[in-house]
Amino acid sequence: MIRFFTLTAAAALLHTTNAQDFTYSSIEVETATFAGPTLDIRKDDGSGIYADGIPHYDVSETEQEPVAYVSGTAPEISANFTFMCADAPDSIWVMGVAPDGMNFPATKVEITNVGAGEFEFSYPNTTADAGFTPDESRYFGPFSIGWDVSFDDGTTWRNADSTKNVMYVTHDTPMSENSDFQHWRTIFDISCRNTDGESTESDIIAGIWTDFQDQEMLNWQGDSLKYYNPMYTFNTSLASLLMFNNAQCYTFAKLFLATIKIQGIVRTNNYVYITPIGNTVCGNSVNRFLVKNWEFGTPSASGECAAFPYKNTYTSLLPFPYTAYDFDTEDVTDQVGIYGQGSANPSSFFNNHQICYIDGVYYDPSYGVSFPTFDDIAPTAFDGWGYRYTIGWGPGSIKHCLFTDDLSESSLTSTTTTY
Repeated sequence: MIRFFTLTAAAALLHTTNAQDFTYSSIEVETATFAGPTLDIRKDDGSGIYADGIPHYDVSETEQEPVAYVSGTAPEISANFTFMCADAPDSIWVMGVAPDGMNFPATKVEITNVGAGEFEFSYPNTTADAGFTPDESRYFGPFSIGWDVSFDDGTTWRNADSTKNVMYVTHDTPMSENSDFQHWRTIFDISCRNTDGESTESDIIAGIWTDFQDQEMLNWQGDSLKYYNPMYTFNTSLASLLMFNNAQCYTFAKLFLATIKIQGIVRTNNYVYITPIGNTVCGNSVNRFLVKNWEFGTPSASGECAAFPYKNTYTSLLPFPYTAYDFDTEDVTDQVGIYGQGSANPSSFFNNHQICYIDGVYYDPSYGVSFPTFDDIAPTAFDGWGYRYTIGWGPGSIKHCLFTDDLSESSLTSTTTTY
C-alpha cells in the first residue's frame, strides 16, 4: 500500500540548509529482508527454499516469501525505499511498527540521489525491540510492518508504506530434517495456523488435531489434501502428498506427526502399522478388513467357508479412473461410510493401515478420528474381516475374497516405530 504526504517549506527548514518548498510523495518499500535466527522453509513442490538469495518482500512480486522463527527470538529486518520529488534532504529517520507491540527502532539514514528527481534510502538490518513470547506458537497472516518516516529528527512521524509477509513462529526448534521429514511450508502452515497463541505441548497437539477432525485438510494455498480421492493413488510419501495433494494412509499419519515435529515437540514410538493378526480360517490366513460402510447381502459361499460366507470376485479391483470398486460378483457392496480427508468415500478394502499413537491416544489422521484404546479400533471403524486367494495366473487371474461381518472372527496386531 502506498501512502502519500506533503512536506511544507516550514518543515523542510528543520532539516535542510537551504529552505525548499517541495512535495514528497509515494515513498515505497522496494524490498525487505528478514534476518537473524530465521528458519528455512521448503517449497512443497521440492523446488528449493523460500527467500534463498532473494528478499522476503519485493514490491514487484504478487506473492511474498514466508518467514519463520522460533519463539523467544527477536526478528531482524532491513528494507530499501525509493521516492520521487524535486529535491530532498540529505537524511531521513525511519522506523517500523510491527504486531504485538513490536517495533523496529528509529534510525537515521542517508538519502541518495539516483536520478532526476529519484531518491532512495535503506534501513539497515535491525533487531526488533522485543522478541516473540517464549514457548508460544504464533501465526501471522500476515506479519505487517508499517514503515514511518520523519524529516524533523523524530519530532513528527508520517506513514510511508507497509510490508506484509506470512510468518510462522514455532514453540521450539523444529526437529532435524531427514529424507522423510523436511520443513515444508504446508507443515509450518497447518501447525502454526491451528495453534496460534498456544504454549503447552498438549494444547499444541490438540490444536493441530482439531484441523484433522473435519476431514478437510488444506495446504498453505487452501487446496484440499485428499485421502484416496480418487480411490487409487501411487503417492505413498509425505513429499508426494504435498506435491500432488492426494495420497495414502502412510502420508496422512506422517503429516500429523510432522506438524508436531515442526514445533520441536518430541514424541517417540508414535507411528503404528496395523494389520489383521492372520489367524487361520477355512485353511486361509485372515489378511483383509473392510472400513465402514459395507452392505452385506445374501451369502453365496457358505458351503466353502461357513465362518466367512460372503464372497466377492474380481480381475481388476480399481480400474481407471479409480472412482469405484469393480467386482465381477459381489455379496458385499461398498457404501459411503467414514469420510476420509477430502473424500466422502475413500478406498476402504485394505490389508494394513497406518495411524499415530501420542500420549496414550490412537489417532487416525486419514479419517480424522481417534480411539482411546487399540481394541476400540476394529469395532468402531470396521464392518468386517476377509481373506483373499487367486485362481489362475497373469492379468486374467481371478481374485476370490471371502468376508465375515462377525468382528469376533479376528483382531488387529500392530508394529510401532518412531517417525
